Amino acid sequence: MSIVAIRTLWRCCLWALLVFTSGSGPVSADELRLRDGSNIFGTIITKDNGVLEFKTSYAGTIKVKWTEIKEVRADKPFKVMLKNDEILMTIAIKNTKDIVTLETGTQAEPAPVELGQSDVAFIKPEAWRLGNGYKFSGHANLAFERDRGNTDTNELDLDFDMTYRRLKDRFVAYGELERDRDNSRDKDRLTADNWMLTGRYHHFLTRKWFIGGGVSLDADYKADREFRAVAGPLVGYQFFESRPMNLRTELGIVGVHEEFKNQSENDYMAGAWDINFDKYLFDEFTQFYHRQTGVLSFEDATDFIWYTWTGFRFPLVYSFVASTELQTEYEGGAPEDADSLDTTYLLKLGYAW
Repeated sequence: MSIVAIRTLWRCCLWALLVFTSGSGPVSADELRLRDGSNIFGTIITKDNGVLEFKTSYAGTIKVKWTEIKEVRADKPFKVMLKNDEILMTIAIKNTKDIVTLETGTQAEPAPVELGQSDVAFIKPEAWRLGNGYKFSGHANLAFERDRGNTDTNELDLDFDMTYRRLKDRFVAYGELERDRDNSRDKDRLTADNWMLTGRYHHFLTRKWFIGGGVSLDADYKADREFRAVAGPLVGYQFFESRPMNLRTELGIVGVHEEFKNQSENDYMAGAWDINFDKYLFDEFTQFYHRQTGVLSFEDATDFIWYTWTGFRFPLVYSFVASTELQTEYEGGAPEDADSLDTTYLLKLGYAW
């Protein structure tokens, strides 16, 4: 047998041995056992607000209701965060109607720990919940309309919201810009030139309660308001904070300063509130959201400001979203030639992160 033939045979033997050994060993994977008897293999991602995310090789990441899960078992220990912020390491979780049993210790010597259903807050919690790193999320939207023909107008609407979250701190920012111009029949004039910028800081005393402060700046061309500043301390409560649903409320005492083009300046102290809510519906087919902010003067009840943003977001592809939104603005101290109530309907294209 020639040297070339021997080398070829040797390489074939090595290749066959490699294929045999790699295919004969056990495949490492987590296991999800459902109440209907199904077993799914893959990787546990996280459990948040009653939904477990589980990554499979054939269907990507799937979301399963916790009530439909009988048992979760992993090939390596993983973290479970309890409602009291305690962290436990476990290799398996058995889920019954009222009791959740965690298998701590080792596979050879498991130590069962029984808990109530409401005691388990998160499975594989995000790093920021453990005090490591941060989470940065938000949306940016654009709505543009250009009319040519009998009318010659340009309308531009931009808005964004951003949240920077750490374990004990949160920074929130909102911004809006509306700029409309009418060029019909040589008019060439602005019909809307409005903007708003809001920033808030929250420091969490507990998982739910937080204190902080906020400042809001805005201008409204139609309401003859060149500038308004609202700033002051706040206290708030976080009812829910998760991907499926968020709800928080804030109350504060603020100082208000307003400057008008055709009126004298206005300064007053007021009570302020803010409500922020969003929730995914129909297996994340759409997300309903509502934000409301208001200011009521301690000195004059006519100095009343009330803004709302209510709509639905529809996830598209590559983190792009389409939104339909209703905006409501009420200005109690609006000039006589301006309406106190203003409503706007928007169809927007945006990006979420």
